[in-house]
Amino acid sequence: MIFALLAAAAAAAIPVREPVATFNLAQDKAVHQVEVMRVQFLPGQVMPRHVHPAPVVCVVQAGAFAAKIGDAPETRYATGEATFEPAGVVIGYFRNVSATEPATLVCAFLAGAEDKTLSTMLPEPAR
Repeated sequence: MIFALLAAAAAAAIPVREPVATFNLAQDKAVHQVEVMRVQFLPGQVMPRHVHPAPVVCVVQAGAFAAKIGDAPETRYATGEATFEPAGVVIGYFRNVSATEPATLVCAFLAGAEDKTLSTMLPEPAR
């Protein structure tokens, strides 16, 4: 009986890999380190206008977001979806769309050796 259980466990399939997203870098980027951080938003909270020196890939871990990345129109991202913030592109905002529930992003910064400050907040443009 034990041998049958061991044989069944050895024959079990590997965990299923499910592609989430693929993003191409606009230019070759020497990645010196990958910094991964969890960003937790309160209900309705907004990450204001900012820019990154390195590309950033985020996955929505919980909740949903509306984001304005570069010149693209506002896009909504649900739990499990990925976002891409190219290096040097102004991020207009990331907003937790829920007024009652928190939301979380897990973001990976593809930093080069020269990328010391990973995010720079920007003033809002004059209207």
